[in-house]
Amino acid sequence: MAEFHNPSLQVFELSGSQGPDIGLELFSKVRYFRVLVCGGDGTVSWVLDAIERHNFESPPPVAILPLGTGNDLSRVLQWGRGFSMFDGLGGLSTLLQDIDHAAVTMLDRWKVNIREENSEGYMEKEQSKFMMNYLGRYLELLLMDFFHLSVS
Repeated sequence: MAEFHNPSLQVFELSGSQGPDIGLELFSKVRYFRVLVCGGDGTVSWVLDAIERHNFESPPPVAILPLGTGNDLSRVLQWGRGFSMFDGLGGLSTLLQDIDHAAVTMLDRWKVNIREENSEGYMEKEQSKFMMNYLGRYLELLLMDFFHLSVS
């Protein structure tokens, strides 16, 4: 775990043995804090799931430094396709300033409960998964148009 002891900035390295919960626990009593996730869609989902489990009274805003393969969520939220895009624009310091002045955007997340029943109809296993909708308005309009054409 990489940890700096500046009270206003803490860095946590996520790995298979240490997830985001340690960092979130550290800030559990802090009324307002922000999270910067450095990674791709999988890392962002991992951190958002952990924030959901912590059930904060006011969940922290999350910014993305796109370091993943696809970076779809980052691209849709207009944080860019990857970190290299910031090289000619002032690099990391510009990105951090942009994050500091960014507006918070709500993300559409759903919790889906999956229940497995045995042959007698008794529940054997239950799992919860979180899903995000970040396909944007274009897909919604396309689906509405398709539905309208199929009904007419």
